[in-house]
Amino acid sequence: MLNFKNILYPIDLDAKNVSSIVKALEIAQIFNCPIHVLYVNDIEAGYRHPTDREDAVALRVKEAVPAELLEKQKFIYSVSKGALDKEIAKYCEKNNIDLIITGHRHRNRLYSLFFDSPDENIIDAINLPVLIIPES
Repeated sequence: MLNFKNILYPIDLDAKNVSSIVKALEIAQIFNCPIHVLYVNDIEAGYRHPTDREDAVALRVKEAVPAELLEKQKFIYSVSKGALDKEIAKYCEKNNIDLIITGHRHRNRLYSLFFDSPDENIIDAINLPVLIIPES
């Protein structure tokens, strides 16, 4: 039987929709484990959110999640600077993460021809289970 002790949700502070975090919280509650919410300010990705502090991450989560879910869950907010996949790999190793849950936005075919999506980069860089949840 699966038993997760630390779940990571990488968040994009600039995303218009982070509805997948609600599902991530529900899964964390099933396993009664904390959810780590990590924002990586990836300079190579172009424009990124100007605020890269834990309080900005916490505020974005509070904007996206119903209050009743927030009260029942232990959160660990973190920020990092560097390449997304490498920073997530370092964070997972340091914090004993055993499941990554991330949202996925469908992109058009032209975009997909030229760019990898962040969730693909995470999967390629890390040897951990990754649950991809479509953003609604």
